[in-house]
Amino acid sequence: MPRHPQKIPPPPPGCVWIDEAADRVGLTKTTLYKCRQTGKGTMSFTVGRRATYRVADLDAYIEALYQAARSPEPNPEMRPPEPRRPPLPRGSARRPPSP
Repeated sequence: MPRHPQKIPPPPPGCVWIDEAADRVGLTKTTLYKCRQTGKGTMSFTVGRRATYRVADLDAYIEALYQAARSPEPNPEMRPPEPRRPPLPRGSARRPPSP
């Protein structure tokens, strides 16, 4: 016999479950779970066995993304582009040198 679906309790005041947090931020639940594991993204905590996010933290995270997009300064964590190599002379890469 199938189990009866469990009623999901309401989140604590000022908080949302991960489903609604994903909708608010525009990411998938899987991405939010990965962010929780790596420590990136917005802060979260667990209530029982459910991932919970504070609405104020989500709003601050969205605001930080907005400010980063508006700032003219590059992100210091970004790597500079790799230097381009000059093209090889024709035929040198295709054939071994003749004896």
